[in-house]
Amino acid sequence: MQRFFALIAVIVFSVPVGISIAGCGGTNPNNYCVKNGHGYGEKVTDLDHIILGPATTGISLSYGQIGQVNSPTGYNCNGGTVSVAHYVYGSTNLNLVDINPSTGQLCAGTWNRHSPSGIPDFTICTPATQPGVAQVTASASAVTSNPVYVYVHPPISAITIGSQTSCVSQNNTLAEPLTSSTVVYDSEGNPINSSYVGTVTYTPVDSTIVSITNISDTSAAGTVNGVATAHLPGSTVINATLSSVTSAAGYFFTCPPKNISLALNGSTGYPTPVSVSASSVPTLSTTITDTTGATIGGLSLDFASTQPKDISVSSAGGITPSYPATATVTAICQPGTCNPAPINIIGQLGTGLPVTSNPVFVKTPGRSSSKLWLASSQSQYFTPVDLVATGTPAPVKLPYIPNSMVLDQNGQNLYFGSYHELMIVSATTSSLTKEDPNVPGVVLAVSPDSSTVVINDQINQIIYLYKYSSSGSSFTSTQGLATKAKYSPDGKNLYLVGPNNLYIYNTQTGWHTYTLSSGQGGNCNLNNNNGSGSYDPFCSPDVAVTVPSVGFYMTGVSATTARSFCYNKNTTDGQAPYYPPADNVAAATDHLASTYNGSHVLGAAASTGQITDIQFPASGSASVPPGPPTGACPDATTGAPLKFNTTWMQAALGITPTEITGIVPSQDSSLAFVTYSASNASGILPAYEIPSTPGSAGTVQKIQLASGAQAPIAGAFSPDGSTFFVSTSGDNLVHFVDTSTSSPADTGQTINPQLPSCTRTNLCSSTTYVPAQFIAVQPRPTT
Repeated sequence: MQRFFALIAVIVFSVPVGISIAGCGGTNPNNYCVKNGHGYGEKVTDLDHIILGPATTGISLSYGQIGQVNSPTGYNCNGGTVSVAHYVYGSTNLNLVDINPSTGQLCAGTWNRHSPSGIPDFTICTPATQPGVAQVTASASAVTSNPVYVYVHPPISAITIGSQTSCVSQNNTLAEPLTSSTVVYDSEGNPINSSYVGTVTYTPVDSTIVSITNISDTSAAGTVNGVATAHLPGSTVINATLSSVTSAAGYFFTCPPKNISLALNGSTGYPTPVSVSASSVPTLSTTITDTTGATIGGLSLDFASTQPKDISVSSAGGITPSYPATATVTAICQPGTCNPAPINIIGQLGTGLPVTSNPVFVKTPGRSSSKLWLASSQSQYFTPVDLVATGTPAPVKLPYIPNSMVLDQNGQNLYFGSYHELMIVSATTSSLTKEDPNVPGVVLAVSPDSSTVVINDQINQIIYLYKYSSSGSSFTSTQGLATKAKYSPDGKNLYLVGPNNLYIYNTQTGWHTYTLSSGQGGNCNLNNNNGSGSYDPFCSPDVAVTVPSVGFYMTGVSATTARSFCYNKNTTDGQAPYYPPADNVAAATDHLASTYNGSHVLGAAASTGQITDIQFPASGSASVPPGPPTGACPDATTGAPLKFNTTWMQAALGITPTEITGIVPSQDSSLAFVTYSASNASGILPAYEIPSTPGSAGTVQKIQLASGAQAPIAGAFSPDGSTFFVSTSGDNLVHFVDTSTSSPADTGQTINPQLPSCTRTNLCSSTTYVPAQFIAVQPRPTT
C-alpha cells in the first residue's frame, strides 16, 4: 500500500514539472529546420551536409603520387555554412587510394601506418601497381560528404589530341570536344585506359586563336570539357595537363583569311586615284573572308602606304594626307600579329602565311616641295636647301665625310654613315644631334615607322639594326656584306643584297641567309677600306620590293630574279622553304625600282645600255589593276610555290654609261628617270615613259639638260611629281626638270650645293666642288 502511494506521489509531482517546462518556451520552434510550430527534429545549427571537392573533376594521380582533397565545407539545412572542428577522411579502397584520416592527404598506393623506429606515419607512399578508381569522403557528426573520385594510373609520358583535318571558322567550335580524341601515354609509350586517367585540362598557348572549356567545381551544370571555340585566324599549340604533367598535346587551327578587300569612299582608286584632301581623313573599309568563305573580323592588319611620309595610313586604316603625293595603300595579314603559327607548322591548313589585300590608289593635291638636302661621299659637307627662302644655300660641315645619307620616313632625322661613326642630323634645324661610334658603316635604309636604321659595316661585314628615339638608342647585329636594302611597306620584312648573299630579316622568323647563284652578284668592287681609295655608293646588286609587297626582285649580271614571301616546303632551289623563287627574267640589271602602282619593276644595266620593264599582265577584269598576286599564299605543304606571271620589254637608253646609279619612278607611275655616270656624258637624261597598258612597250625620251651638265648622277621627284631634281657632274649643280607635261624638259632653274671636294684625310678644297650623290626631299604640307 505504501508503494502505491509512493507511485502516486511521483506522478503527481512530476507532471506539473513537465508541463511547466513546456509552457515556459525553453525551446524555440524557429531553431528547427522543419517549421511546423513544434520544437523537434533537425536544428538550423546542426551539420546537414558536407561538400568535398574537387567534386566535378575528381583527382588524377600516378602510381605513388601524393595528392590532396580540397578542404571540405559543412552546411546546415538552409545552405548556410556550419563550423566543423574536425573531419575524418576515408577511402573505398585503401590499397589503391590511401588517405590520411586526419588531413585528407592522398597516396596513390598505401601510406605507412604504425611505422616503427620513430618514422612519422603518413609520410611514405608505397606506389600502387594496378590502375583503378576509388572514392574518398569526409565525415563529421555522423554526416558523410559527397564522394570524390580518385583516378590512379601509371606515370604519364605524353598526352596527345587528334589532328585537325580542316580548320575551324571564327566563332565556331570544333566538331568534337578535345576529350574525344585525347590519348594519354605511360612511360613506355602505351596508351592508358581512359577510364583511369580522370579529367584533362587544356590550355592554348595563344588564347586569341582559341578558347577551351575546362570543367571545374564552379562550372555550370552540363558544361562539356574540352570544347574548343575558334577566334582569330592562326594556329597554336594546345597544352594538356593531367596529374601535374603538362604536355604539348597538339595544335588548333582557326581558318586563315583568303581575301582582304579594301576600298576608300567605295572605290579602289583604279584607274583614277581617290582624291583625299587634308581636311578629310577617311578610313578604309575592309571586308575579310576566310578559306571557307565566311566573313571574319577583328584581325590585326598592317596597313602600308608606298609614300608613308606624304600619305600615311594608321593601324585602323585611317588615311592622313600630309603632303601632295600619289600613293598605293595595301593591307597585309602578316604572321606574328595576324594568322600566326608555330614555326614548325608554318603553312599547315594555311596558317602562318601572309595574306595581301588589293591595292587602293590615293592622291593628295597640293604644292610642290620646299626643302632639299644634298650630300656626297666626296665631301665632308651637306647642303640644306629651302626653295622658298632667298639667298644662297650654305653648306654645313659634318664631323666626318659621309658615305651615305638617308632621310627617315617621318622627315625628322637625316642619317649619315661613315666608318668613324653614325652621324644624326635634325631635319628641322640641320644641326648635328648625335654621334654614335658603335655602329660605323653605310646607312642602307630606315624602316617605314622611322624607328630602325639599317647600317652595314662593309669592312668587317656586320649588319646593324639600330634603334633610335628621343629616349635613347640600341642595336642588334648579324654577319653580312650588303650593298642595298629595302623594307616592305609594313616594316615586317627587310631585304638586303650583297655581292655573294641575300639577307632577309623577318620580325617573326628572324634572319635568313641565301647564297646567290653565279652571276647574281654585283658588277663593281667595293673599295671601302676606311678611306684609302674612293667610295662608290652606287655599287650593285640592288633590290626592289613589289607593290603589294608579296615579294622582291634582285638584280643580276645575266638574269633578274624574284622571290615571294610565301613560305613553301616544295621549293626546288635546294634551300630553306622561306622566300622561295618566284620569277626569273633573262635580262641583266644593275639597279631596280618598283612603280608605285605595282604594275612594273624597272631595271637598267650599264653593260647593255638598256632599260628592262618587267610587267605584271592585266588580270582580265577591268576593275582589277595589274600587279603581283594578292590574297592568300598557295598551300605551303602540298601546293607549288607562288610564281609571278610577268612579261618583259626592253628599250635602249641612248647613252653609253660606265655605271647605272639609279632608277627613279614618278609617284603616278607614268615616268621613270635613269641616272648614271659616264666619262663622255653630254647632259642627256633618259626618261622612260611607262606604258599604261601591260604588254606594250614604253618609250625613252632623251632630255637635254642645260649647258655644262654632263652625267645625271642622282635624282629625286618632288612628292607631287611635278618636278624632278637631278644632280649632274660637270657643272656640279642640281637641275629642275619639269615633269608636269607629256614632254619633260629642263626648266633652266638650278641649285648650287657648293659641296667642297674633300679627301678621306679631311682635307677639303675651297675652290673645287663635287656633285651631289645623295638627294633627300622634304615635302611641303598640303595646307
